[in-house]
Amino acid sequence: MIQRRAVLRLPFLVGAAGALPLIEQASAYAATARPCLLVATADFAALRARAATEPWLSWRADAIGRAGSMRFDGGLPDGDRAKRIAHIAGYCSLAYVLELEDAPQNAAAHATKILDMVDHLQDEIDSKPVDRTNWSLTVPPSNALFHLVLGLDVIHSSLTPAQQVRAEGQLGDIAANFANYAAFPSWTAAPVGAHGTWLAYRVSGGNTSDQAALGVAIQKLRSVLTEQSVPSGAGLGGATYVGNRLGSSGDRDSKSYFVDVLSRDPGLYQNVPGYINFYQDPAHRLRMEYYAGYLTTPVTRRVPRRRLSADADITVRGGQHATVVDGVSGTLVVKVDTPDFTRESYVRFNLNGITAAEVHQVRLRLHVKDVGSAGCTVEILRARGTWEDLSPEMAEKTSWDDRPQSARSLGTWPDLRVGAVRELNVTDAVKEALSEGARTFAIGLRSTLAGAERSVQFHSRQAENDFSELVPKLIINTTSDDYDRDEYTFGDSATTDGAVSRSARSYSAGKFETTAETGAAWSLNRVTTKPLPLLTTYALTEQVPRPGAAVPSRIFQGAGAWFLQNSHDHRALAGALWNASKAGDGHQHRDTNSLHLTAYGEHALRNSGYVGAGKAVAGFSHVMIRDLAVLSNTALIGYPDFPDDFAPPTVNNHQQSFGSGIVEDLLWGGVDYANGDSGTALANGRHRRSLVFLHPNSDTQGYWVIFDELVPTTAGTPVSVAWHPNSRSDPATGPALKDYTFDLDVEPRTTSHVKLNVFLGTPPQSASLRYGPLADWADSHQGRYLLVHYPAPTGTQKNVVTVLFPYDDSHDKAILNRVTGTGYSGATITHARGYTDCALESSGAVMVTLKNVTWRGWAAWYRTSNGDDPTQVEVPQYLVRKGSSLRWRDYGFTTTSYLSISARGKGGRLVNPTGSPISVTLYHPGLTMVRLGGVPAPQVAAGIGWRTITVKSGSHVFELVTA
Repeated sequence: MIQRRAVLRLPFLVGAAGALPLIEQASAYAATARPCLLVATADFAALRARAATEPWLSWRADAIGRAGSMRFDGGLPDGDRAKRIAHIAGYCSLAYVLELEDAPQNAAAHATKILDMVDHLQDEIDSKPVDRTNWSLTVPPSNALFHLVLGLDVIHSSLTPAQQVRAEGQLGDIAANFANYAAFPSWTAAPVGAHGTWLAYRVSGGNTSDQAALGVAIQKLRSVLTEQSVPSGAGLGGATYVGNRLGSSGDRDSKSYFVDVLSRDPGLYQNVPGYINFYQDPAHRLRMEYYAGYLTTPVTRRVPRRRLSADADITVRGGQHATVVDGVSGTLVVKVDTPDFTRESYVRFNLNGITAAEVHQVRLRLHVKDVGSAGCTVEILRARGTWEDLSPEMAEKTSWDDRPQSARSLGTWPDLRVGAVRELNVTDAVKEALSEGARTFAIGLRSTLAGAERSVQFHSRQAENDFSELVPKLIINTTSDDYDRDEYTFGDSATTDGAVSRSARSYSAGKFETTAETGAAWSLNRVTTKPLPLLTTYALTEQVPRPGAAVPSRIFQGAGAWFLQNSHDHRALAGALWNASKAGDGHQHRDTNSLHLTAYGEHALRNSGYVGAGKAVAGFSHVMIRDLAVLSNTALIGYPDFPDDFAPPTVNNHQQSFGSGIVEDLLWGGVDYANGDSGTALANGRHRRSLVFLHPNSDTQGYWVIFDELVPTTAGTPVSVAWHPNSRSDPATGPALKDYTFDLDVEPRTTSHVKLNVFLGTPPQSASLRYGPLADWADSHQGRYLLVHYPAPTGTQKNVVTVLFPYDDSHDKAILNRVTGTGYSGATITHARGYTDCALESSGAVMVTLKNVTWRGWAAWYRTSNGDDPTQVEVPQYLVRKGSSLRWRDYGFTTTSYLSISARGKGGRLVNPTGSPISVTLYHPGLTMVRLGGVPAPQVAAGIGWRTITVKSGSHVFELVTA
């Protein structure tokens, strides 16, 4: 590390006309014209002109305001200090550009603050060197370096030569800490981006000796991006980490925007070996398409404006302890027993700065720590009296005799469980308190049932550091809340706080190509959260993403299938089948062939989620959340029953986090189908899962059918399937082991009472309701899930049909019935307008007839009308997986081999998976020719109303031509 220079910082010079004159550039790294990394001097006028319209107008005001008011705070924790430096540098860099012409004195102040931040970052590195095993001492400092290099580039020509040399020396000293990329076991893109941006600064300044090093940085970035994604563009780390890597929202920007430094002006790097223009790079364009359109669900969330932690809480005891002040502890205890053992608890919140008029909704949230063996029901009451007005210190020196008065009851919490998150809507009570002029809101907690073993403990505001997120809270939605889009929960991902809704990258996705821009516009629909007003945000956003077509259903080979209703509405149906084909970098879960579904504005099915590395949720450790497949929407073979919901066994768990990817798909005519193969994810067998999405139309509601095929290695082994709705309540049940309807009541985003009907078409051996984690950054919950056990297959493969049907106040539930017979099982789904769908599984050994349609294969879905009349039955649409026939009247297909096919009317798509040509006979009255891929298919034989053709291996679009 070089010694810090004791160079006096020379004052900025302001000319008589009020403009900062350009100083002759004497630095060794002076470019032909600085700035040049992210902006150029020639861009300044256009950048300032953008502020005539939104969002640049607001970004300008925010950047200038923050640049002027924000200060470095040495008292912040590790990581947050460097984050503050990065943000100040980003705000000041932008404010400098925007105020250079109209307010040069302000611009000079912004430049001074950037140089101050260089000093602070060097102090940080000197006092706490980069720790390559500590995120807080690796990623935030690299982010700060990145923004300071951009800042120095922007203000360079307004500095004296001495200031230029000093700042460059300091940043070069800091950058050296990130130069050995191989020494970073994690987060490698952060040091690569930071050090690489410093090298770009030097190279753009004419330093040819650093061209080779910059080439190494570029290739290392490419390597990291390749390791963390698959060739189709999908990332392996789940939505949260993919979003933060490709579209950091302010704390990992060196990972995300180094590509922009490299791609803005390729001429700066024309002699750099291995140079990549990422704006034009086909691989990175695919990654940006995935980022922009497929991390985000349609679900829109109202982001609570306030999350108030309790400012005082206390437990008091009666009887002989009535005058004793016990003080505070990590728990709040509630119990009714003999007077000496009776306890009540009180919690208070400070409402300063909140008015009744702005309150939209208020929820009281407490976390259960322990429950007596006999259980407990707690009543929540509004607490009144002088206790409301005491200081926090005095409020927590309260005895039983001095406890607050308990006014009206606000509600009860029955059936409390360890690890549960309990909430109560207290909107009216809080509004009442505010209308009365109260500045605090207090509640009392007492048991409604007496008994020595009837007690409950809640986490208090003094909860241990590891449980600080579990303190009592008021979650307050206001009339000025922002709106975000939620994300999919595969791997280490939460539904909330995704990068896409708050990142500058979402606004600049069009720099890569129009598909990414269209996806970003779809993902930003209804989003009001603003990205941070950094230089990267303002400069890279040349135009707001232009709305276009809705994001379409799409297969990302090697990662999964995303099926979406063709709509911009937040209530649209969407779902994804996840099956990564390789290991990533530690942020994957053992969730091969898992599902995440959304419907009518709510998450219908979701997985275990994420709340941060090493953090437990609702009684489940981070390791359990990450590694236990049963805690996500997966299938298992030979998984044992277990008595303790909070200790699922590891026996016959998934053995790894990846499978063989999507191996077959058909997207045609409003029916989306994909099949994922577990590969070696299960040590004791194989699981193939088919997700079938039936798009809604004017006659039928949308829903999903899941076909699971499980092949145990050992004969006689039973199989299991886990379903995790976004619910914390027990379901309403219909006939035993058949029909389960869950309220989607975890953090509901809508008021339309969305429900999910989990219908078991294939008869199970048993089913049990379990507690599981639903982890989210700020809103984790203990959910209820259904674990279904099926008997061992009679042959080599057990096939299972499950129908997942969502409905709400505006969308009717269909009538579902189980159907079984020799060699098959499944369900019929009867819609209000007369259509009946059949979803069936079979071993493929027998012909199956239902609703006057006969088929043979592993799985089939078809829609019928007039199905009870063999002469009138119509099948407007059908899907067959691994089948040899489907016939009704004079329509359908047969083959002497097998195929998968999706058809609607006279067209469709089929897949020949055999690896060799096969003969297929297609039937339709008046049929004269079959086209494959738009050209006449090779014809083997023909007759009235049928043609036999040769179909090569692979996927083909077909068309029936009739007279």
